[in-house]
Amino acid sequence: MRFEINAAVLLSVLQFLTPAPSLADADAVDYTPQSVTFFDANQFQLPESVTMDGAGNFYFSMANTIQKLTPDGQLSQFVELPIPPSSFALGVKFGPDGYLYAGSGSFDPADNASYVFRIDGTGEATPLAHLDPNGFPNDLAFDGEGNTYVTDPFNGQIWKVDPNGQYEVWLQHPLLEGDHDNPVLVGHWFGADGIAFDKEKSNLYIGNIDSGAIIRIPVLPNGEAGTPNVWVQDDRLKGNDGLAFDKSGNLYVAVNGQDALAVIDQDGHLSTLAQGTPLDGPSSLVFGKKADDKKTLYIASFAISRALGAQQGAPHPNLSKIEVNIGGLPIP
Repeated sequence: MRFEINAAVLLSVLQFLTPAPSLADADAVDYTPQSVTFFDANQFQLPESVTMDGAGNFYFSMANTIQKLTPDGQLSQFVELPIPPSSFALGVKFGPDGYLYAGSGSFDPADNASYVFRIDGTGEATPLAHLDPNGFPNDLAFDGEGNTYVTDPFNGQIWKVDPNGQYEVWLQHPLLEGDHDNPVLVGHWFGADGIAFDKEKSNLYIGNIDSGAIIRIPVLPNGEAGTPNVWVQDDRLKGNDGLAFDKSGNLYVAVNGQDALAVIDQDGHLSTLAQGTPLDGPSSLVFGKKADDKKTLYIASFAISRALGAQQGAPHPNLSKIEVNIGGLPIP
């Protein structure tokens, strides 16, 4: 028993004395994205968001459905959300309760499709919250109490939904609003979109697509939002979308509008890791969950701008990956 205690103490000391890995340690890392699988844009297989379960299955929002991709490459429909066909499934994340959560919305408020859904292991989707139809409930994050935070890029706000489906506007602020006059993406302005908590869940980070900014929002002890501030703003982040932290506090950013993957270190220094093929409107990120791929960052390329003809070239929606030297921060 004495040896076990001493070993544990020794391990803790060694971990304390060993510097946390950083991006600077990654000289041998090749950040060129490698293709995992391609989708058929002609069948509207355009992956807006991606997440992963512990068994290595991927879940993608595509049109008004969520599709499941098994580790052996079999794609099948997991659930069709009970929203009009002209509406969209948006952010997908697994919550701390093990259920899959999805946001949904439409460009047409008459569709009345602004929801957060809770989806069980059989693919049964239950509306958790029915939100403002003028909004566009997009990406999701979870605090330690099981509350869901939902970005709304049309309304420039963050919703907070408790486990029982009670909801409120957690924060509405000009820093979260899109640029109505000069939107980055085709068709509509987009403000607050990607969302991620830091490791301590003391700050919530939000990407603003149109402004090219990452907004940091302190979470006060009473759970309310503190005063938001611009953490990083750069033209290289114009069109930013999905966010994912690694365990050392580096924030990876899918830059949809520039076919790029960026990373921001703990001190706010921005680098572009990859740009161009196979990235085609990258919109969502997820770290691997199994022991052999926890340092693998998977990237969903939405390809929506080329699919709609707003950018030249044929669309190439796909899932790609890069190997990084630091494991991902668990989302819940």
